[in-house]
Amino acid sequence: MRNRLFVMLAVLAVLIFAAACGADRQEGAGEDAAAETGYPLTVTDAVGREVEIEGRPERIVSMAPSITETLFAVGAGERVVGVTTADDYPPEVEAIERVGDFQGPNVEKVAAMEVDVLFLSFDYSTPETADDLQQKTGADVVVLNPQTVEEAISSIGTVGEIVGEPERARTVEERLRGELEEIRSAVEGRERPAVFYEIWHEPLQTAGGGSFIGDAIRLAGGRNVAEDAAQDYPQYPLERLLAEDPEYYFVGSSSGATPEDVAARPNYGSLRAVREDNVVVIDDDLVNRPGPRIVEGVRQLAEALHPDAFE
Repeated sequence: MRNRLFVMLAVLAVLIFAAACGADRQEGAGEDAAAETGYPLTVTDAVGREVEIEGRPERIVSMAPSITETLFAVGAGERVVGVTTADDYPPEVEAIERVGDFQGPNVEKVAAMEVDVLFLSFDYSTPETADDLQQKTGADVVVLNPQTVEEAISSIGTVGEIVGEPERARTVEERLRGELEEIRSAVEGRERPAVFYEIWHEPLQTAGGGSFIGDAIRLAGGRNVAEDAAQDYPQYPLERLLAEDPEYYFVGSSSGATPEDVAARPNYGSLRAVREDNVVVIDDDLVNRPGPRIVEGVRQLAEALHPDAFE
């Protein structure tokens, strides 16, 4: 009986020791990550605010699908506790609570969740609105708003640094820059076909040269017929579209239009892109979201414009 009791106590001691070692390892890993990131950390966000991050954020809310994708890509997905109604990737986001939409977060809900960092990515965010949200939610509010593909890739490093995953973020950045360079090399020196990108049909809306999509078209080896538009996403007269007569007509998938729909519209049948069967539906989540899948979006455009370059 005494021997059996001794064995049981010995096993229990081993288990307690192992658990303690595991806890020490986890604590040490957290301390190492914090030391590498260098908390407290001060970052300057997209609206010029200096935001101080005291320590590794454990509860994160993302108010943009692109930032959510970035958080998962750098290994912080398990710490995301709130996303928008538009978030749909990666599949794990389906289980995360919805705390707002593109109009903004539900302030009361976010405040009740005791969030450490709230990421925003809105064109209309101002220092005043971000400061107001920070005061009302109690979270550190960081605004990210990349305007080009390169800025999107760089923003991954910013997110990684904020959430204590700088090494994984650097790995993602390096991979994306390498993939983007492969695309550049593949299309370099080739003729740039004229492209029209349809955001919406009624009224006809496109992506101008200053838009994120416009930058992706340039990198993919295309010539955007709306390059000189004064706005990023202007309405575009049908008469001008017919005059430009693009070789390729891209349709954003969110519009719901098919190549057959485009060809059946009045006057569209005369377009070169329609005649030559170069109307292509583009997965606009890949080219609209300035996150870790953006280079997939550029490649999607490049393969449509220069298919022989990727054989």
